[in-house]
Amino acid sequence: MCGIAGVMMRGGQPPSRDTLQALALALRHRGPDGQAVHVHGATGLVHARLAIVDLLGGAQPLISADGVALIANAEIYNDLDLRREMHDVSFATGSDCESPLHLYRKVGDVFAERLRGMYAIAISDSAQRRLILARDPFGIKPLYYAETPDGVCFASEPQALIAAGLVVPRVNA
Repeated sequence: MCGIAGVMMRGGQPPSRDTLQALALALRHRGPDGQAVHVHGATGLVHARLAIVDLLGGAQPLISADGVALIANAEIYNDLDLRREMHDVSFATGSDCESPLHLYRKVGDVFAERLRGMYAIAISDSAQRRLILARDPFGIKPLYYAETPDGVCFASEPQALIAAGLVVPRVNA
């Protein structure tokens, strides 16, 4: 079970490194096989990896040639079918999380309609100044998000958003 988190700042400035490190620390237990922090423009992505598929080459974020970045906690059941359909794409890894990245590049926002599996995915498309979040229809892989005065934040666990100081817990009676 990988962990994902990130922040997209409303004002266009890069997110705080301290905030991203706090997210990474809070999710460390979800991914003992690697951690990464990626900042591009106003978006910061955090990934904690539990290596299951493509143990050596599947580290995230996965980044396309034009700079679109993807992080995921996922198992894409129809990865091989998607790869066959995208015969014109040169895949750089054997990770089942790479096919959603290229599918997004081909069809845009509706990419998740073609996915079969369990997933929580974040795509940073800095050229379009967009952050796309997708979760499997059954919610098997959790994805929590919040809109704050500074922007949008998300994580695999709400405690990561709290630990990073992005949201304040409160009881809704």
